[in-house]
Amino acid sequence: LSVMGAARKKKGKKNGKKKGSAAPSSSSDSLIWNFVPQAGPGCHIARSGYSCNKDDWVLEWEPVDPADYKSEEGEGDADEIPDLAIDPEEQTLTLCNIKTEPVVAYITVHSGNKETTLIGKSGTPLETGTSTDQDGRTSRCTTLIVLCPPQTFAHLCYINMSSSPPLNLNELQVESDVQVWNQHEKVHDFHPQTVGFPLQITTDEEGGFLCTQGQGGHLTHFFSGNQHAIDFQCPRGTPLLAVANGVVVESNAEHMHLTGIAVSNLFSWNSILLRLDSPDNAGADGVDTTNSESSNRNPLFVEYVHIATSCVQEGDRVSAGQIIGTSGGIGFSPEDHLHFAAYRSSDPHAPTVGFAFHKAAQQNETFIPTAGKWYNADGEMPPPR
Repeated sequence: LSVMGAARKKKGKKNGKKKGSAAPSSSSDSLIWNFVPQAGPGCHIARSGYSCNKDDWVLEWEPVDPADYKSEEGEGDADEIPDLAIDPEEQTLTLCNIKTEPVVAYITVHSGNKETTLIGKSGTPLETGTSTDQDGRTSRCTTLIVLCPPQTFAHLCYINMSSSPPLNLNELQVESDVQVWNQHEKVHDFHPQTVGFPLQITTDEEGGFLCTQGQGGHLTHFFSGNQHAIDFQCPRGTPLLAVANGVVVESNAEHMHLTGIAVSNLFSWNSILLRLDSPDNAGADGVDTTNSESSNRNPLFVEYVHIATSCVQEGDRVSAGQIIGTSGGIGFSPEDHLHFAAYRSSDPHAPTVGFAFHKAAQQNETFIPTAGKWYNADGEMPPPR
């Protein structure tokens, strides 16, 4: 985090700013974004050209030329430009992408002891959410999720602190993760093996679960490692079911309290990873006794993320429909939900693969959940009354 303009200014332009095109408004329709915005309280998504919120909150998308950051004598280096900068006079927060590739930034501004409010273009405060650390301490914060084009400054919002101006950077608590966008190289990759439903109904027979983010969802499902994931809203403690016969590859439920929208939560979570039996290798009892990553030419792995508890261990065999743990909200999780994803490999950096669920009653019929719709083991269902 740096003070904008303190180290380098564009030649001939005050504070390194110029007029640019403001981001036009866009519908927050979950069918467009494959994400239900209400499932991300305190999270605000922006992509050049649109905003995921009902109001256009981004101040300005400003194209930049790296050459502008050299003096008339040719001195200066665009690499010195920080990822995040604050203009102390205008009290604005800016994401600076001088790279030739798009970047994705997750930025959390904590309210701290002195109330900090982020103000969007319309003058409306951006909704805050909460985050809880591993010790159980909960605080309010706001997280911005920005996909920024190459060589663009995204002037995101104003920063308003309860203390009087000038803005004191020492009192501002900001954490961020800014990376070149790791896009999925094979978005249309699809695995032929279908799977059962991963959640058990615990209330009435007609219950179901809201899909809050589908494949390619704009909250977190637009990277190589989670492009095809599906999120289901579910109460903490909902039983998790093995979606097929298989073997437990990993089981981790060490975190207890960590939850919410802080950027630091992106790097810690609880999960279970299963390697599913191949239907082509199954014996008369339905068990694939050759189940291994090397023997199966088309393996399928599935992962249950943000879980609260696990009742299986690495190496355990599981049967379809068996309870293997309970859901939670551990990690980067605006609300309690299950993040379910499939892979062709157990490598931690493996890209996701597309998949479909089969219906419990008629397994030859399949479905792929989309955000804003309700589902159970028999596919899409009407929303509960």
